[in-house]
Amino acid sequence: MWEMQDPEVRQKIAHFASSPHLVTWSRSAERDMASVAGMTKGAVLEAIVDHITCGYIFHAEYMKNGDLAHIFNCFVGRHRRYIKVKFWILANEERMHVFSAHPER
Repeated sequence: MWEMQDPEVRQKIAHFASSPHLVTWSRSAERDMASVAGMTKGAVLEAIVDHITCGYIFHAEYMKNGDLAHIFNCFVGRHRRYIKVKFWILANEERMHVFSAHPER
């Protein structure tokens, strides 16, 4: 795992997080959000944008399957969440996939 400092990657993630129609969600991430009353997909995406805009750090790592994941440890409302996203191609278009939004462990 390493700190992601590439400004192009930061900008790309912020762009996708600002465009909900370009984001897909895993069932696991949806269950993670459902565990907190009132937590929404929009709130998670807004937290990612805020985190990047404020210049806070986030990390990247290669998963076991070789995919590159970006990891945010940030607040969604009053709740600290561990959010993992990756990029993939769906129907010939790039999408950002949120596959985790669980509490800190």
